[in-house]
Amino acid sequence: MTGGIEAAGDAVTGAMLARAVEPAHGEAREAGYGACLNCGAHVDANYCAQCGQAAHLHRSFAAIGHDLAHGVLHFEGKIWTTLPELALRPGKLTRRYIHGERAKFVSPFALFLFSAFLMYAVFSLTSHSGGEKAKGPVMDPGAVAELRKEEAKIDARIRQIEADLAAPGLSAARRAQLTEKLEDAQADRKGITLASNISRSLQGEGLDGGVAKTVGRVMNAAAENPDFAYYKLKANAYKFSWALILISLPFVWLLFPFSRRFKMYDHAIYVTYSIAFMSLLFSLSMLLTAIHVTSGIVTLALLLFATWHMYRQFKDAYALSRGAALVRLPLLYGFACVSLSLFFTLVVLIG
Repeated sequence: MTGGIEAAGDAVTGAMLARAVEPAHGEAREAGYGACLNCGAHVDANYCAQCGQAAHLHRSFAAIGHDLAHGVLHFEGKIWTTLPELALRPGKLTRRYIHGERAKFVSPFALFLFSAFLMYAVFSLTSHSGGEKAKGPVMDPGAVAELRKEEAKIDARIRQIEADLAAPGLSAARRAQLTEKLEDAQADRKGITLASNISRSLQGEGLDGGVAKTVGRVMNAAAENPDFAYYKLKANAYKFSWALILISLPFVWLLFPFSRRFKMYDHAIYVTYSIAFMSLLFSLSMLLTAIHVTSGIVTLALLLFATWHMYRQFKDAYALSRGAALVRLPLLYGFACVSLSLFFTLVVLIG
């Protein structure tokens, strides 16, 4: 129950944060007259022409609920204009926003904030594996002890090889042979260190910083310890979701290297809208799974829709011909996978 309330609170928090960065348009319902209470300029319409403050102010207790619902869900305007465009005409929405048609749409950053918090809230409400992390060890203590024995064996082997290397009168061939053995033993030690530190973290002893140094090692560790990876994703993914935008930008730039038509700002708007939509789609998928609606056909339909959405947004946002879009499409999908892998690595390494 507490987890559900906490997850709902995170969703509302995300919406309110999104609202904080989202300028309001088209929300006043009564024209005001006289001086603006904010800047003093004359007001003869729904908004002050100088500072943009709404002319009509709610001052009743019921207005608190109205403002909360209004601020969170944008009942009276832009969210209902933005979502259909983002789902069905994402590329055109991206182009329209970049070219200055913005008052009627939720900004990409505000939508991204909302979608990230919503996805985390749905993830917390509909999944349970991560909750076992706090209850105790998720790794067999016998396996932990075995890892420690292996650490001791490899350390003893490394010390012996180092002692042999320090012996006087070694030939060049023998020294090269021992050096190679030492490097192999040290590599084995790093692998055992990775597994051991993960197990100790799961046992509550903390994760030694800098253990996993490559994406491959992190992925292998996640495959061997899915509960650990789950816990890390749940704890850190939404906090550092903004990093996925920064990671993705260089890859999108590589699709149009040195282009004068498209600036980094254009790529940022494209990437942010794209990630926001995929987050919303993933939230929908988790909800369908929670109510046992998903099946092979539904899952396939969602995957195909996500694939089509990436193609459609890419083609229309950059005003590409069908051929030009299809040529770049495999790279786009590949870059998306690489970006997600790098983001996953970052999330697992943090904390």
